[in-house]
Amino acid sequence: MEKYVRSDFVARVTIVKNFPNQDSSFFYKANIVIKQLFKGDSVKSILIEGSSDGKKRTSCDIYFKEGTEMLVYAQLNGSGQYTFNSCSGYCVLNNGNLKGELRELEMLDFLDKNNIKTTDKTFYGANLHDKLNTLRDINVSKTFAIYEITFATGLHVDSVKTITGFSPELDNQLGTILKEAHWVSDRGWKNKVPPGSKLLFGFYYYPAQGKDSSFISEWDL
Repeated sequence: MEKYVRSDFVARVTIVKNFPNQDSSFFYKANIVIKQLFKGDSVKSILIEGSSDGKKRTSCDIYFKEGTEMLVYAQLNGSGQYTFNSCSGYCVLNNGNLKGELRELEMLDFLDKNNIKTTDKTFYGANLHDKLNTLRDINVSKTFAIYEITFATGLHVDSVKTITGFSPELDNQLGTILKEAHWVSDRGWKNKVPPGSKLLFGFYYYPAQGKDSSFISEWDL
């Protein structure tokens, strides 16, 4: 959810042609075909931090062969072009084992079909681990849930709305956890954000495996 909220462009694309880096640029241009656009404008090319010949100049360089299908999260640069790098949260979809990626695509598809867009890129965080530890050995049919948090003054939670949930009982429990959490933001001194600020927040369900019990996490592991 954080990747979606903080990105200007989110799409499932195929890279069809790479172009050489221009002069000393840290980015190379790649022509793309968009299979599914979740956020941003429909474009025919994107800038990728790395070298078009695949040779690494820095530890952050990335390179994708022509024909690579992937899920891209990109930012808009000062020249009006979408760019992404190794930290953007991209997912390559040519690989065989795509459990997490399929869930990610399902979440993005839900947001797209319900026309849920985001513009506020404020970062919010809360330590929910201890409270979520109480929600083990449960069984639900869905792999994710999305909630809309509305903040009051001082980053206190005013309300929690279920966008798509697990079950009424579990949604109420998670809503209480979100309301009682201590939230912080990157908006500077005293975490000041305007009252009424909203955050889309996701939880993920992991079924039991072997001796490990099922659990709910705020992280897409």
